[in-house]
Amino acid sequence: MRNLPSSEAGAGPETVDATRRTLLQTGLFGSLLLGAAGATATLSGCTGRTEATAAGYKFLRDADLPFLRALLPGVLGSLLPAAGMERDRLLDDLLHRIDLSGYRLGLPSQKALAQLFDLLNMRLTRRLMAGIGPWEESTPAQVQAFLERWRGSSFAVLNTGYRALIKLVAGSFYGTPAGWAAANYPGPPPGPYQVFNS
Repeated sequence: MRNLPSSEAGAGPETVDATRRTLLQTGLFGSLLLGAAGATATLSGCTGRTEATAAGYKFLRDADLPFLRALLPGVLGSLLPAAGMERDRLLDDLLHRIDLSGYRLGLPSQKALAQLFDLLNMRLTRRLMAGIGPWEESTPAQVQAFLERWRGSSFAVLNTGYRALIKLVAGSFYGTPAGWAAANYPGPPPGPYQVFNS
């Protein structure tokens, strides 16, 4: 066993125990926070998705739309056209594609996605978990910062939420002609594409 220099003398069992305690306390705090968020959502009736879907949608509710309208520019950034009618049309198309993806999911996945949206729609849990005020007032930079925090979080549930949101947006975008152009893909052959999308 080697002798520790004086600068490492504090790295004994007491320090390891303190680090372990800090880790456990952080984990316990995170678990309590997520549990409280889930309980709040359950008590408020959010997890049952009792609210009707938004007009023209099969899965998304009115409360989900501002969040997704903020999320899309935060994830896609410069891949979106500049402000104008072309951008608005693409954002509407992407919302409907996300809606259809949610509608086609199996019930367990549908429920998990609904709970993720509920968590990010409720004012208290949105502030605690994403650090963002109303979605209508958020900037793409704020959305990107929240996503980066979730991506780098030590909580697996936040990492999973990050991946779900990114896949939902990317899958919707890269199914559009704008997404094909961004990926330098000429597009599918017109015949089969029309058959599968009619």
